[in-house]
Amino acid sequence: MLRALLLKNTTHGLNTKNTKIYYMAEEAPTLVPPSDSASLSESPELDIIFLHGLAGDRVSTWTNAAKEFWPLLIADTFTTCRVYTCGFKSSRTAGIKAGEGTSIMDLGSLVADGLICRETPAPKTLFICHSLGGLVVKQMLRKCSDSADSDFNELGRSCVGVAFLATPHQGSKFASTLKTILSHAASKQLSQLTVSEEELFSLNEYFRAHVGRKNIAVKSFYETEKTWGVQIVDKVSGNPGVYGSDPIPVEADHIGICKPETSDAPVHRSICKFIRDHLERKSTGTGGPAEDQEGTVGGGEGGSTLHLDLLSDFEIFTQMSEDDRRDLETKLIVAKRDYLVRTAKRKKERFHMDLRRHIGQPAAVARYARLMADVESRFNRHVARVIADGGELSDVDSAIQDYVINPCIDVHSTTDQTVSANVVDGALYYLAGNCHIAWDND
Repeated sequence: MLRALLLKNTTHGLNTKNTKIYYMAEEAPTLVPPSDSASLSESPELDIIFLHGLAGDRVSTWTNAAKEFWPLLIADTFTTCRVYTCGFKSSRTAGIKAGEGTSIMDLGSLVADGLICRETPAPKTLFICHSLGGLVVKQMLRKCSDSADSDFNELGRSCVGVAFLATPHQGSKFASTLKTILSHAASKQLSQLTVSEEELFSLNEYFRAHVGRKNIAVKSFYETEKTWGVQIVDKVSGNPGVYGSDPIPVEADHIGICKPETSDAPVHRSICKFIRDHLERKSTGTGGPAEDQEGTVGGGEGGSTLHLDLLSDFEIFTQMSEDDRRDLETKLIVAKRDYLVRTAKRKKERFHMDLRRHIGQPAAVARYARLMADVESRFNRHVARVIADGGELSDVDSAIQDYVINPCIDVHSTTDQTVSANVVDGALYYLAGNCHIAWDND
């Protein structure tokens, strides 16, 4: 089915005079040519893909109250790029009860298959996605990495950046509110937007590791206004947990965040800078941030950098190890430390919150990476030996104090930043919770 879209030619910002009709297929990626069709690039540097979210579509999701279409403004601004709208048929999931219908995994494969069919793809691809569309992009990249199909592999390698607009990376605690607001689209997609959803957690862990390895830039935005009385994606759920991507607030609700009213709207200006960064950057073979001769990677707008070894350590420590998947409570109980469970959970969570709050600050990431590496090394070198020898709880506690806590406080405290015993404890329990430290011989 083809859908007619009435668009206005841009002459200044988002103000328009002339009128055009574009016809867009509901599923296949569709080119959005600039207002002056003669300026359409024959050999684009970058393909910019707009992907809508739950119950949205490739027209209304990006069209503001004045009927001005954001992808067209981007196409007019970046004439060396090609802009596409991409998506899926929300109508196929409309009216389906929660838990049925097309899954995020299905949608990721559907979008990937459509994108590899473009006739003249650019060497680099950048995604701009709203709400559920961000989860679909993450699943698509996973599909491309895991596939034995070279076309899918090439699509994955071409990705240099993803901009998330109100995407619930950590799951949305307001999934029930979403069902109310978008009741006509209740489906399996919606049922997956829950806080404890295992598949969503796994997908986000994969994405964090993937963008770290491939140097894919990530930009994240969350709404500050309520939609029907509720802030659907806030600073916490809108945080992908990716180094260098500190979530940015947008003064809009969940529906309006992707409909900038003018060319001076902060979200539009920020997205434009995100695109320009990729056009101006001399990139590596993956199209990501260039490594310098010192083995560092760009860390943000301020030009901060982080040594690749530290970035690698940070990515490893903030992900679950495959060696021992027991949770922190189980490990402490087996080690006869039941009395510590409540305190350990609290300190672990506080340390985790501090990590997430500072994820966009290279200096803070480096500091946390060094601390966690030191804690792990000291624990496994000194304390694990006492545990292996069957030492009493008091012996283990003494080893932790003498060989982990005290030295880490001395080494990592500076005149500007004091590291307390509580912080070291938090790092210790955080690493144990992520299975990098064992409290027993199992």
